[in-house]
Amino acid sequence: MSVTAKMEDSAWRVHLVMAFEMAVNQFTKLRQFAGCLALASCLIFASPLAAQNSELNAPLERVLFSEDDTIRGVVGEYLGDPDLWPTVLRINDIASPADVIPGMELLLPVRQVAAADRALAASLDAIQVANAEGARIFAPQEIGAAIENRDSALSQREFGEWRAVVDFSAIATSFAKQALDISIQQRDRSAEAIVSDVQGDVEGRAPAEPSWSGRDLNDILVEFERLRTLSNSTTQVTFRDLSRLRLNSNSNATIQRMRSDPLTGGEVTKVSLANGDFYALLNQLSDKTQFEIEVPGIESTTNSADFWIKNDRTGARFVNYDAEELEINRGGETIALGENEGVVVDSSDATVTQVLDSPLLQVPGLGDVIYTPVTQLNWDAYQDAQGYWLEIALDPGFNQMQVSEWGIRGTRFEAPLLPARYHWRVAALDALGLPGQWSTARDFFVRIDETPPFLTLLSPNDGTIVSVPRIDVLGATEPDAIIFLNGAPLELGRDGSFISTVALLPGPNTIAVEATDPAGNVSNRSQQIIYRPAETVTLKLDAKIPRLGEALATRTTELTVRGETNAAEGTPFVVRDTAGSAVVQALVETGGSIAFTVPAEPQAQTYRIEVLAPGGNVEGELAFAAISDQIPPKITLDVPPPRATGEDVLVLTGRADDASELLLDGTPVPLVNGRFDLSITLVPGANGFDLVASDETGNVSVTRLQTLLDIEPPEILSIDLRRPSGNGGPIELVVEASDASGLVQAAPFVIDIGGAEVDGFLRCDNATGICRASLPPEPGDLELIELILEDYAGNAAFE
Repeated sequence: MSVTAKMEDSAWRVHLVMAFEMAVNQFTKLRQFAGCLALASCLIFASPLAAQNSELNAPLERVLFSEDDTIRGVVGEYLGDPDLWPTVLRINDIASPADVIPGMELLLPVRQVAAADRALAASLDAIQVANAEGARIFAPQEIGAAIENRDSALSQREFGEWRAVVDFSAIATSFAKQALDISIQQRDRSAEAIVSDVQGDVEGRAPAEPSWSGRDLNDILVEFERLRTLSNSTTQVTFRDLSRLRLNSNSNATIQRMRSDPLTGGEVTKVSLANGDFYALLNQLSDKTQFEIEVPGIESTTNSADFWIKNDRTGARFVNYDAEELEINRGGETIALGENEGVVVDSSDATVTQVLDSPLLQVPGLGDVIYTPVTQLNWDAYQDAQGYWLEIALDPGFNQMQVSEWGIRGTRFEAPLLPARYHWRVAALDALGLPGQWSTARDFFVRIDETPPFLTLLSPNDGTIVSVPRIDVLGATEPDAIIFLNGAPLELGRDGSFISTVALLPGPNTIAVEATDPAGNVSNRSQQIIYRPAETVTLKLDAKIPRLGEALATRTTELTVRGETNAAEGTPFVVRDTAGSAVVQALVETGGSIAFTVPAEPQAQTYRIEVLAPGGNVEGELAFAAISDQIPPKITLDVPPPRATGEDVLVLTGRADDASELLLDGTPVPLVNGRFDLSITLVPGANGFDLVASDETGNVSVTRLQTLLDIEPPEILSIDLRRPSGNGGPIELVVEASDASGLVQAAPFVIDIGGAEVDGFLRCDNATGICRASLPPEPGDLELIELILEDYAGNAAFE
């Protein structure tokens, strides 16, 4: 059958499939119509006549496939999505991409894809507008139906069912518009809080209930209703003004008050936390909203929209992440927390501190795709962190929580997750148990893929016989696959193509290619090549030429190559690049020496020297790589020198990669496999050293090292133990000191108050040299019994 005949037959098949789709879609619409009747809201669908006149029935566009084209490139250019190439092959009744040849005409559903994508975009816009008006609270069934139908549309798009995409998108849009109308109406009536997320076991107890009972998604919560989470469980409560509370594991809270003033539009919400912790994110609709939090013995009001609270037997903990203040009232005392400040309130004291900054996430990276059933998450260690808090959710607002793990000791966590798009973030926990700022959230995808990647070998053909000891291998696979040629990794082009030169041994040679996609699926192809060598001459390059790995190196853009051969004087030779083009043509000199110059670039370039026989045949050859190396060696210390130390010998270890020589202030330092290990004798005071690394091509890097040898304890300048407000007032201990390496933050002390010893810690400020502590009022004479000041070099002063 001719190509044209095949295309016409394929087009007939496509129209037949589209007619069948129309019938199926009409049946689907009837079922959807019955479903909308159950929700007491019928949707209006496009009539069959209108559908026949739509772009879905437009003829498929014919596109000529040329020699420079790839199937993914053509599909991406005309359909805007290169991943639709399997659908295009199916429409054209083509079994494999390898069957797509230049000169073939492809039928592409250009207008159908455009119509489907417009319908999908319209449904997404409608859903987002409805959600912005509170549809998840006021119209959960309608907005759920909208999301479900849009998900069905997305699934149909993967199979190329464009009419189903448009139909499901239209249903989704209609449901979203209903949800919007309902939400706008419900915004004006009184509404209780709603359970907007449930993970694990969550229980509630309304005032009229005699015992605890389970709480599910979209359950309504009323005033004075208690809510608790069990182990490994979390829940989210959303209030009328869209404020949200995330109640974490083993927590117990009571919604004490939810009031609405229809005259002023004001809202008052009060929540009591008996034990456990919750994270609050307030999305107040006006400045008339008031939110109060109560823990036993403590009340707080806030203008903050982002805060965390915990209450247990050790006391209460508060953290404010917002620029607006969080006010805490206890026994007439008011504590105002600013942005990123936390406090620990126990029975006798309140400690205010700055919470830790956000840690840096490592893997999964932004948008990474995970194909394993267990996802490994890693982040950078934070210096002062005692643990970490990890959250994984299905949405960027972290409303649909999947994992909330508190107190992780390391910087790694493994989470078994189902296929979906996830968002994750981490906060560092300080020594007081206060969570720091959240890291910037990242998204990643978990997918299931069991299909081996596409893989083809285009050249050479199986059984090819060659007389040269190398052959070019050309093929193609999926662009995101990892490919190996005879066990060595290859670099893929943007379109998934690859080309590489394989060295051959006399006799049969097997060329084996293996491609592995990100999901771990493997495809293999192999061919056999026979090498029958001709008589050759020898070639050898000068061993004194600088090298970077296996490549000949130079600091300039040109590399001068010298060598020798056993060919006779005057024998012609040529130097070719990877494309086979002649770069140099010259003659063998006296004594068999050869010399020439080739271009050198920052990336290694492969060349081949060919010694020619009188007839032009290759008698001998040698491949080499040239590289322009202008990058100085990198010096990496295993551990940087301390800012200050009390030891007079400093041990430094590390690597000086690619360095041929390493000097410390002009003195050679031994290098073993690129590593160095040296000891430096320090003198009291500031010490500075220069590590200088150089490579064979003359590139030089310098690393400046500095440290302070401090063997003297801190000098105590003054001690002041007093009652600044009189005998009935608080007690204050102020110490002034100085030290070259700086004072540690906490200094222990013991004082005598009226015959009773009291211990504690001074808080030292390095900038001023002042250490200070305040104690509550106690009667009696004051006497300092013991004081220890320590510097960062480990020296201590006692008083």
